[in-house]
Amino acid sequence: MGMTYWLNVRDGDVIESEERDLSYTCKATDTLDRLCVELGVLAVSEFVDGTEMGLEYEDEPDFTDADEALYAEGKRPYPLDEMRWCDAKTGLETFRSLQAQLDENPESFELDADDLEMLAEELDEILEQLEQAEMQGQTFHLELLA
Repeated sequence: MGMTYWLNVRDGDVIESEERDLSYTCKATDTLDRLCVELGVLAVSEFVDGTEMGLEYEDEPDFTDADEALYAEGKRPYPLDEMRWCDAKTGLETFRSLQAQLDENPESFELDADDLEMLAEELDEILEQLEQAEMQGQTFHLELLA
């Protein structure tokens, strides 16, 4: 089973998401976390929320039509405060540092050229979304999905 992240932004009681797979970021999380330690910024894994993943593996998930309608509105059938939400400014610091590292020292990522290119595209997209979130005073997380 392949894992991925979606970058979700919280706007009050609504979750906004581009629903774009960030699978290269997810796959490289251990390497990115190692680099974050070296760069002195918060690790990527600190931005990950696994609430949805946990619900998928409950013994008896009770996903109803009403729940589906909530998701369509950007809401969830549980309190959003139970999820991990992070400051967009902190996320920008981490992902800008990683992007600079990728530009200056790509071999430190220990990825092949194709994976590096895909990771670079994902970092650009993450930064674009986080810049918008910061301007609007929103929080975010990387939602872990299977």
